[in-house]
Amino acid sequence: MTSLLTAVSFDQALRALLVLNLFDLVSTQFWVHSGLTSEANPVMAQAMELSPLSFGAAKMGLVMFSVGLLWMHRDKRFARLAVLPALSLYVLVSGGHVGMALQLI
Repeated sequence: MTSLLTAVSFDQALRALLVLNLFDLVSTQFWVHSGLTSEANPVMAQAMELSPLSFGAAKMGLVMFSVGLLWMHRDKRFARLAVLPALSLYVLVSGGHVGMALQLI
């Protein structure tokens, strides 16, 4: 765990969160608009019903805001540790998207 506490690894983890969030956004929109699934988060489902742009703006905005808060407090151990569950969640969600894609092949 000490490697995540270094400045370089913390920055890489924050970048990974942003990339995985973008992957989730694109994948979710593809699956929902293909009619293969629905958005699981009720708040984001409402944003999706408004428009794909609303969904994208809400999703990117919330994660960018969160990443910004973590980065602002990067000198605190808590911020460096807080990135772990967020990154783990996005890895799992991304794996779900890849799994769905593999089922279609």
